[in-house]
Amino acid sequence: MGDSDLSASELRRRYHRGGTVKDDELSSAQLRAKYAIPGNRRDFSTAEEEAQAKNGNSGLLIFAAVAVLVLLAVAAFLMLNK
Repeated sequence: MGDSDLSASELRRRYHRGGTVKDDELSSAQLRAKYAIPGNRRDFSTAEEEAQAKNGNSGLLIFAAVAVLVLLAVAAFLMLNK
């Protein structure tokens, strides 16, 4: 009986954590699904992680720019009121 002949609940019983099938009998896709590991990209790149890192850094750059502008404004105010 192939996988396509089984119901979804039977497949979960066999292949998910605590299932009856041993890890060495599972395909790589089944192992990734069992342990919630994302699939491989064709080019094995980390493009998504790099994009997230760049997006995170842009927020930090905006914060730093605003902080510098506030410091300059405070310094100008203090110098003019002497």
